Amino acid sequence: MKNNEFINRELSWLSFNERVLQEAQDEGNPLVERVRFLGIFSNNLDEFFRVRVASLKRLAGLGRQNFSTLDFSPTATLAAIRKKVVELQATYAATFENLEAKLAEERVFFRDHTQLTPDQILFVEDYYRNHVRANLVPIMLNPGHPFPELEDQSVYLAIELKVGRKSTERMKYALIEVPPHMERFLVLPKEGNDNFVMFLDDVIRLKLARLFSLFNPSEFNAYAIKITRDAELDIDDDLTRSLVDKMKQGIDLRKKGNYVRFLYDRRMPQEMIDFLMKKMKIKDRENMIPGSAYHNKKDLMSFPDFGRADLRFKPLSPQPHRLLRNKISLLDEIKKKDILLHYPYQMFNYVVDILREAAIDPHVTRVQINLYRVAKNSHVVNALINAARNGKNVEVIIEIQARFDEKNNIKVASMLQEAGARVIFGVPGLKVHSKLMLITREEKDVERMYAHIGTGNFHERTARIYSDVALLTADQRITAEVGRLFEFFENNYQRVTYRHLIVSPYSTRRKFTELINREIRNAEAGKKAFIILKLNNLVDPGMIRKLYDASNAGVKINLIIRGVCCLIPGVKGMSEHISAISLVGRFLEHSRIFVFGNGGKPEYFLSSADWMSRNLDHRVEVSVPILDPDLKKELDDYLSFQFKGNVKSRIIDKSQRNQYVTKDRTKKRFNSQEEVYNYFAAKANE
Repeated sequence: MKNNEFINRELSWLSFNERVLQEAQDEGNPLVERVRFLGIFSNNLDEFFRVRVASLKRLAGLGRQNFSTLDFSPTATLAAIRKKVVELQATYAATFENLEAKLAEERVFFRDHTQLTPDQILFVEDYYRNHVRANLVPIMLNPGHPFPELEDQSVYLAIELKVGRKSTERMKYALIEVPPHMERFLVLPKEGNDNFVMFLDDVIRLKLARLFSLFNPSEFNAYAIKITRDAELDIDDDLTRSLVDKMKQGIDLRKKGNYVRFLYDRRMPQEMIDFLMKKMKIKDRENMIPGSAYHNKKDLMSFPDFGRADLRFKPLSPQPHRLLRNKISLLDEIKKKDILLHYPYQMFNYVVDILREAAIDPHVTRVQINLYRVAKNSHVVNALINAARNGKNVEVIIEIQARFDEKNNIKVASMLQEAGARVIFGVPGLKVHSKLMLITREEKDVERMYAHIGTGNFHERTARIYSDVALLTADQRITAEVGRLFEFFENNYQRVTYRHLIVSPYSTRRKFTELINREIRNAEAGKKAFIILKLNNLVDPGMIRKLYDASNAGVKINLIIRGVCCLIPGVKGMSEHISAISLVGRFLEHSRIFVFGNGGKPEYFLSSADWMSRNLDHRVEVSVPILDPDLKKELDDYLSFQFKGNVKSRIIDKSQRNQYVTKDRTKKRFNSQEEVYNYFAAKANE
């Protein structure tokens, strides 16, 4: 497993998720928010197993023991993952117990089915009778019958029943799915100042005797289990079938993907574990993870707050932009000056308002956009439908292969087509991950274009919690090239040269390599040379080695990497001029911002692309230069706040200990996300 050049990608990701777990442990966070961070941790880990662990198991099954993105053996990596996950699960369980005690101090009490008062039992029984019972389908697990197909991500109660007299007592097993569409937490009636809550699982446990009364069991027990399946979509090569049809079939087959994790209640008897393993045809224990009495802790993301504002983060409402607030025409304002929007600090609604304006503006002739992920009941999609119904030429490039959003994107595509929009399903062989919008407007017989180029999706829900940046511009140097890119989406055989935009898979790797080389030359010439990179993930070995070259030449490199960082900072003779931090807080850092010193005339870029091989070589990604001096200053201010943070920033190093940037509690507290919010709140009133 040793590699002195890179950090293992999968272990780096687990280190990131450990930072999320630290947020649940952080006493500076409000109590309910700490509980919800436990939910985020669980949700992240689920996806990690569905995607990354599943991929490694496929590689290991093929015997590709020496193949991985950075030369780490899949088999050895899987063993290291299991060891780390078991360690994290133990920390998680201890954290949950601690938070349960903290909630009790705040007069919020968990109750299970054995702890209810007579009045609470009546309330729960009434809820069970009116809402739960009809949604339960008990399945008896008879030895001669095939085992049912378990739903990925669902929680099941594996039931053990002892039936018959003492002399002839035998064991029966059954399975009940905890209804996935129901609220996971039942809030019980308040008693004085005391609040009570219970898991839906325990509502079911309370009524198991009644549910299985036919067998008259002398004893019964219920243990939670959960499986995680391989989420890879297998798309066949049948050219006679449409991509949408193949995607629909792939989504159905995903429901039957191989098991990559079996999570079970650690109190479950070994005899029952062996029975389930045999029925489920699980032959090894490699990814069997012992857990607590409750699984799918991702549901903690929606843990109730009991009307207690003091247990939640103080609301930070998105701020208006001083150049756009209360303006009749947003397009007219964009024509005057380039604008940056920073979500969630500033209002994402401006994007929807621009589309709504375009839908009714008689001078707008065309609206073009590419969609990767959108919200359910998306206002963006509704505005596009309105534009199409108003006779605008609406062209939507929609990526239906966006993982876990395929089903919603197929639905969105159908809605847009019914409204009269032209829908293009990506580019063959490439995922379209760029975040582009282009509006064409006839102005005094001149065609003018307005562009949005961003780091995040057109998704109003995630824009409330994902930190992203978008450029709004009418600069013809930029908009003309965005227009050429939309032409490429229509005619994939055309190869276009861009002078300003940097576009994957054609020029991103080459252009940023050139910019790093320029910093190397400047450093070797004795000039000031620096690079600032803010990314979600830094994985690509070629770009990492190029950064090592720059460090060895004396280039000062500062990194903010939220998630996976395979680069090892601070190693003498390799990366001694590179420092890296990860920022994890109430908002998810999602923006990609790059700054290159350029001999005293810094160049700034926003990008949709992380520095991973897939983003550089196998997707359509767009980076855009920031040309306006005021906006460069704005990005400088923004980045300086992030580097000054001492509350949510952790040091990235080879040890992956996730140490905070400062342990000195006497030092003035500086929460970079809160300070960024205050900065944009002040700018709104300039």
